[in-house]
Amino acid sequence: MILYIDAISGLAGDMLVASLIDCGVDFEYIKSNISLLKLDVELSVEEKFVNGIKAKRFIVNTHPHDHEHHRDNTYHHRTFKDIKRMLIESSLPEAVKEMSIKIFEKIALAEAKVHSKNPEDISFHEVGADDSIVDIVSFSLCIDNLKPEKIIFSPLCDGRGFTKSMHGIIPVPAPAVLEIARQNGIPLSTKNIESELITPTGIGIAAAVASSFSQMPSMTIEKIGYGAGTKELPIPNVVRAIIGKKN
Repeated sequence: MILYIDAISGLAGDMLVASLIDCGVDFEYIKSNISLLKLDVELSVEEKFVNGIKAKRFIVNTHPHDHEHHRDNTYHHRTFKDIKRMLIESSLPEAVKEMSIKIFEKIALAEAKVHSKNPEDISFHEVGADDSIVDIVSFSLCIDNLKPEKIIFSPLCDGRGFTKSMHGIIPVPAPAVLEIARQNGIPLSTKNIESELITPTGIGIAAAVASSFSQMPSMTIEKIGYGAGTKELPIPNVVRAIIGKKN
């Protein structure tokens, strides 16, 4: 079985997970496994129409029981070492732990280069936040559930302009996104759209699991899933997961 990820308007962790849930991965299976991490999060899935296309949205509500808890609290700023320990000590399936750690490592190596730090000591900020941990582990759970023989991504395309980060205003593609592409030999181009289309989490996942970045191979299509993002773009803000057998 081939899993083809059609990143027509970029790549983000939540969109990838939503597309795989739309392909048939059981949301309750994800929810029960994420609860093993004992994070203060609430997960939900909702339907959203994007340019008339029915898609799913994967929503992670962080700290639902503590409305005074702000995203910039140091609680979120876990290092790669902290995240590795959390995953290893959890009772998640071994294959899920391994894939999740591999994804985080791809991001940590890029962040370390950008910020001139040791990868183990990289404080992830956005990626170390609960929602990003949930996105990465949920994606790994989806892959462990589907068990595709091969994962292929379409060629990746980011936007342009600037975006906000924990470090202030940064250019698009974000430095970590560019560095992950460089370190892993991922072809990357840009569209004439003033928005961040590819997140470090999205390209970190691709770097860890993609066998290639190419056009869709000839395949007999069995399932199609649409994962919606939150942005209003001039193009449909969705990721398509296409499952099939090679012809």
